[in-house]
Amino acid sequence: MNSDQIISNSEEADLLLLQQLYASYGYSKFRMSKFEDYTLYLQNKDFLKDGNIISFNAPDGRLLALKQDITLSIVKNAGDADAPHRVYYIENVYRASDDTNDIREIPQAGVEYVGKMDTYVLSEVILLALESLARVSDNYILGVSHMGLLRGLLEKTGLDRTAQREILNCIQNKAAHEIRRICEKNCVENTLAAQLYTLSTLYGRPEDCADALRSMAVDAATRDAVNELFAVYALLQETGHSENLRIDFSVSNNMKYYNGIAFQGFVDGTPRSVLSGGRYDDLMRKFGRKSGAIGFAVYLDLLGVRDSAESADEQILVLYDPQNVSGLAAAVQSLQRAHTAVHALENPQPDARYSRIYRYQEGRLILQ
Repeated sequence: MNSDQIISNSEEADLLLLQQLYASYGYSKFRMSKFEDYTLYLQNKDFLKDGNIISFNAPDGRLLALKQDITLSIVKNAGDADAPHRVYYIENVYRASDDTNDIREIPQAGVEYVGKMDTYVLSEVILLALESLARVSDNYILGVSHMGLLRGLLEKTGLDRTAQREILNCIQNKAAHEIRRICEKNCVENTLAAQLYTLSTLYGRPEDCADALRSMAVDAATRDAVNELFAVYALLQETGHSENLRIDFSVSNNMKYYNGIAFQGFVDGTPRSVLSGGRYDDLMRKFGRKSGAIGFAVYLDLLGVRDSAESADEQILVLYDPQNVSGLAAAVQSLQRAHTAVHALENPQPDARYSRIYRYQEGRLILQ
């Protein structure tokens, strides 16, 4: 028996599995306070998903803001060292509701990689996104696009930034006919208009979309984008998770900050994306950093997952026979020295998940 054979509906167990997943790939936990300097958000307001910054005066006179975004804090604190900066976080962010005076406390988990980029790094972060979805649902899809291809095609139109953003919004909303109207109104070349139209409707397994995407590679930059997308896919095919990957260019991000692969995750029963991420080298440049960066956030509120100050770093189960408990207390105590929570039970609980399971028999612990 392995730990994945006991499936849990426990929110803390789901959260624990995500932490274990990220740590197992060498990511360390990033911790921050509930507050950030107000100017960090003010200067990057168009990067924030919600423009309403919740600010207040600190006792020392500084203007602070309730933490609204984790990525900005990580980028602010990450340098340009040769060693990569791999972190994960379990944090709450705070956002003001648009239609009420309420402040929402939104739990998030996520991963950020800052450093030199290569195909493996990109595939590792996307693999972590796929495995994050697999930890919380049996039915999940990760939609993937590439801002390099999208940006390249939009720049070829010769349209101003406002019109480009209009087309980007149409692609995000799969409003293909509106793209055609904008292109006709602005005299965009027919072949290019057709490519943008096709891109907005393209959806499917990467191998099924390969010919269409390669036909849209009109210059070196867009060819590099398509080649990178399929190089990452080739590595993911080795992991067993590629079956859950779909090409979907409605998955796109702010072109001012994002420059590479972008992705969103969906699980059965939730209409909105529960995971969102991408490569954001251009945000790094705004902070004067030369490094690349890629990451994602999991929206725990949409999954019903909550953090808990009492959650353990590891949950261990020891199964035992009540008729044979001699030495059991000492055995459990030996595990507790290394792990925060050890559950000694005759039978496993049906609503619990454990990171490791032992059976106590013949005076010793046997890993199952």
